[in-house]
Amino acid sequence: MAETVTRIAELTEKLEAIVGTTRVLRDDAVLERYGRDTSHGPPQKPDVVVLAQTTEEVQRTVQLANQYRIPVTPRSSGVGFYGAGIPEQGGIVIDMSHMKKIRRVDPRNRWALYEAGVTYGELQTELAQHGMRPIMPLLPHPEKSAITSCLEREPRLSTKHHLDETILTMEMVLPTGDLFHTGSMSVSAAPPEKIPEEAHSDLCNFMGPGIDWFRLIPGSLGTYGIVTVMNTKIAFIPTRQKVVFIGFKTLEQCVEPCYYILRKLIGDECFILNNRHMAEILAQDPDDIPSIAAKLPPFIVVLNLTADAWFPDEKIAYQEQALREASRIFQFIVLDHLPYVTDAAQTISRLLYQPWHNSEYWKFRAQGASKEIFFLTQLQRAPEFLTVVHERAAVHGYPRDAIGLYLQPKQNGRAFHMGVNFPYNPSDPDQQAWVEALFLDASKALVQHGAFFYRIYGPWADLVYSQTGNLHITLKRIKKILDPNMIMNPGKLGF
Repeated sequence: MAETVTRIAELTEKLEAIVGTTRVLRDDAVLERYGRDTSHGPPQKPDVVVLAQTTEEVQRTVQLANQYRIPVTPRSSGVGFYGAGIPEQGGIVIDMSHMKKIRRVDPRNRWALYEAGVTYGELQTELAQHGMRPIMPLLPHPEKSAITSCLEREPRLSTKHHLDETILTMEMVLPTGDLFHTGSMSVSAAPPEKIPEEAHSDLCNFMGPGIDWFRLIPGSLGTYGIVTVMNTKIAFIPTRQKVVFIGFKTLEQCVEPCYYILRKLIGDECFILNNRHMAEILAQDPDDIPSIAAKLPPFIVVLNLTADAWFPDEKIAYQEQALREASRIFQFIVLDHLPYVTDAAQTISRLLYQPWHNSEYWKFRAQGASKEIFFLTQLQRAPEFLTVVHERAAVHGYPRDAIGLYLQPKQNGRAFHMGVNFPYNPSDPDQQAWVEALFLDASKALVQHGAFFYRIYGPWADLVYSQTGNLHITLKRIKKILDPNMIMNPGKLGF
């Protein structure tokens, strides 16, 4: 024990030489905070936290960790939902949330280059000056790092093929401490923001060098390296937009109309919420969520019709005409407002291109926290999976009307992200244990029914890898090649 304390004290002194004494944290209360997040994963304190502000500081910290053979866990968001940032074996947490530079915006090629600590709100503010916007998930947490969101493969609101994967190039610190650039960022040793002029590269080529790093690194839970800088696709702010709603009594009724709308490319953003999730977004007072949900259609397709500067009125008009034709074929009614929430369209229109507007995250509004299960599916199978969830909820005595549902088409409906939420009171240990048991039981049932868990967090690892043959062995081999000392976020494995 004395040897370990001496070793940590020696390491701390060397870390202070890298980043300064004020940015190396050892206070027990601070370490406790970094040892947990909103997931139910077992808490584990790090030995020390480093507040990095530059790529060089991250690089030197990782190099030092290799010398001491001590684990490193990267973190760049002020909030964590899935346990990916919990240091399961202690060691060093590198907090990059202070890396706030937006290094370059390229409206012509439609990308932005920014550091790991930049949130969507900060990125949105900068891009708005260029008439641009981030390509975001639905109402991300205001403290969520935009780079972390990309690396966690959070589904984008846009249904378009070319906007489904937004990552272009990355600057990474490998587990060995070496600096590595992907795609066309790798053509020069210059800082990424200077490469377009110095190497005549537009930073748009995301392929290589060698393997497809833009596919390997996302979903790897920080086990293959630390991304410090990234450039991602961005989009123009629409000149005009019109949000409309289509209500259905059952999820089955949503399937064919939604596929038709996606095939016809009607609107830019399209997603499905059940009445519970819609109420959580629209309610001004969380206490009103149950009463608002009871008055809304059980399932709601949200569609955003948009137009840019060229002939905006004509574009909105032909989208409306196409939607009228769809309503005639499938016998649904297009609503420009929702029952008892007359400003719903204006509210959704205002929120679509923004992070959630306050610290009370919308999925947590009802009771203070929630557990979420998410996976990929085809839309026609979504009702089957929802039935599985309802059956497991009934077994555990969890009320069906408290469950939130979100379906997000990817690549014009080629696949759908499906998420179900179970709200609970985090200050009640019995409720937490109750929902955790339901979460594990429902996850297992969904995997057995063929749900594709494409973001592997916590207890899902055993469920998924037990059915994937030798995939986990291959991933471990890749891990050993990139991380010979096995220091980078040990205890986790993702793909």
